[in-house]
Amino acid sequence: MIFLAIFMLILNSCAKDNDLFDQYVLEPEEVVEPDETIDGTDGEVDEPTNDGDNPDEGTNPDQDNPFDGIDFSTPDNPENTNKIEGTYTPTSMADITNPANANLKAIISESFECNGCTFAAEQTIEPAGGIISGSNIDLNGAYIENTYKQAFAPSVTFSQIYSASRVSPETFGAISGDGQDDTVAIDAMINNCSLAVGVENGSYIKNRPTNYRRSGTLDWNMFGSVVKVTSAANFNTGQVSVDAVFDITNLSPTIYNGEFDGTDTYGRLFYLHGQNHFVFHNLYVHNFYASSTYRAVAFRFSINASSSDFKYGEFSNCVIDRIVAQGDGNYNNAPAGISKAWWYSISGINYGDPFQVVHKNNVVTNIIGDDAEAFYAIQGGGSLDHNSSFTFDNEDYRYCTRRAIKACVSNVEIKNSYFEEIPESMFNSAQQMGTMIDFFSTQSSNLIQNIRVHDNVIRTVPGNDAHYYLLSLTEVNDAIVTNNTFTMETTGNYGGVRLGSNTSSYNGALQNIKVTNNTFNNCYVNAMYQYSPVNNQPIDVDGNLFNFTSSQGIDVGALRFSQNSGTQGYVNFTNNAINVDMNSPNGINGVIASNGVSVVGVTIDNVDVAYSNGTSARPFGYLRGNFDSSNTIKNSSLVGASGTNALTVMGGSQSVQVINSTDASGNPITVE
Repeated sequence: MIFLAIFMLILNSCAKDNDLFDQYVLEPEEVVEPDETIDGTDGEVDEPTNDGDNPDEGTNPDQDNPFDGIDFSTPDNPENTNKIEGTYTPTSMADITNPANANLKAIISESFECNGCTFAAEQTIEPAGGIISGSNIDLNGAYIENTYKQAFAPSVTFSQIYSASRVSPETFGAISGDGQDDTVAIDAMINNCSLAVGVENGSYIKNRPTNYRRSGTLDWNMFGSVVKVTSAANFNTGQVSVDAVFDITNLSPTIYNGEFDGTDTYGRLFYLHGQNHFVFHNLYVHNFYASSTYRAVAFRFSINASSSDFKYGEFSNCVIDRIVAQGDGNYNNAPAGISKAWWYSISGINYGDPFQVVHKNNVVTNIIGDDAEAFYAIQGGGSLDHNSSFTFDNEDYRYCTRRAIKACVSNVEIKNSYFEEIPESMFNSAQQMGTMIDFFSTQSSNLIQNIRVHDNVIRTVPGNDAHYYLLSLTEVNDAIVTNNTFTMETTGNYGGVRLGSNTSSYNGALQNIKVTNNTFNNCYVNAMYQYSPVNNQPIDVDGNLFNFTSSQGIDVGALRFSQNSGTQGYVNFTNNAINVDMNSPNGINGVIASNGVSVVGVTIDNVDVAYSNGTSARPFGYLRGNFDSSNTIKNSSLVGASGTNALTVMGGSQSVQVINSTDASGNPITVE
């Protein structure tokens, strides 16, 4: 029954939402609606800046080698504290286990087998051309010198995880740069040792999937080396989510200073589950490609926080580029076209036992596919009221087909970061596209909570019009969006901040939402078809600056209601400034626009509208529906346009209250 329920959940999600081909990948140089299941097909209908101020700043991902000029050192390599009282060359198990050889350096120049043996105490093992094979070997305090030569057969097993020194894949038979598959050597290193290292700027090949099942930790300083996938022949490309290059259960990894290259050959790199923690730092991950039969995922996580005691995860100073899933142009056709840089499936969250996941100083570019996102996280079941969190700081995400971030989880903070849209897409409607940063709950009766988005630059590509919205919120309680800069090349159908949803899968429930002190360039705050402030509690849009300099001629205002029938409203639109340069814009209607819905419960207070180089025909607002006395305009001003008939209301009720609001000549703002 559980299997059947999961199957039906996945089937239902596919019906809601889910390809871009490789030619859409850029060199690194919606009206979309959310809907997603834990299996990753989603349904939207509807750079890293580094200072958050300049849209043209941010780390340049166009680089051949992100590690040029970096000094990779291993200062934490444990010191050999064994007393070396002489040397010898063992030729047999009897030699290596002879108590008389304790505290000697064993120079392994000849090969022998050592099944179930216990080394003489505290020897130092120096690789010198010979190979020790066998299983269940008790190293008994041995120290392995890492000379980047083989000392053990890749089939060897130690009786305990070795941690006395850093060892490399060469210790178990890999040869950097020889073009041969090093899977068995890499596996032996990870399965037997907690401290690992790569040869400086070396190159390894891993053309087979591996399931790692040991407990404990792995600290792998890759030392500038690269692990490549050069053949997909040994991976199952007929199933959507099996055969990661590294499939890690329980083991808690720290992996850094290296590169993973899929060579456009294979698409699934890491799949982690059951760990207590993970850290990935200073990595270059690129060119992972999936055919239409399976997904492309750089890093996938299944986190059950209570069963694994998961506490902390980190990605820092990483570059992820070209994670591509071949598709067919259909955004709801899983698995074709599903591509993620990071994919988190969360369960088992307890309020008093929190975890934290941190993403900082990362650059992500070219996440391409029908359903492609740089970051995706979803909570499956349980309460969304908890204190585990995701933090993004100084991130740079560009050229993701559908979204940069899709967060269906509570307690998310995004700050000091840069986000730039993909400049071209095979999709023609925002219903297919998504939103660049998208927050929504997949538990319709349970809102995600505590969303903070501040001090970011979020924009379309310079010289290109928008394909979708920049930031969306629906089924959300307690969100503060502040001190961001939202920029589009031209004003059109897509808002900078989208409230609610355009699909009936969602209610558009919003509670305790504040959009404050942001700058909107050629974009606006947009309420969608499914839009429902909880208990009619107004949404606060306060202290923002709206600049309109270019337009596609679509009727909009700084606050726009997209629905064409029914009733919507409940917004406190206060202390905002709106500047319109009429050299280019048309269809800019000042403060408020309605596509036909009757607007209720809106307060417009202390809003200043200034026109230059001409004026709009409807300079304060244009509503195709009613605008009744539940709405108030007060303490507002209009410069560069006449207040007389500045607000056009087409509906039968035009009784909005206008108080102490005038144009520059002192004429009151009136309704036509």
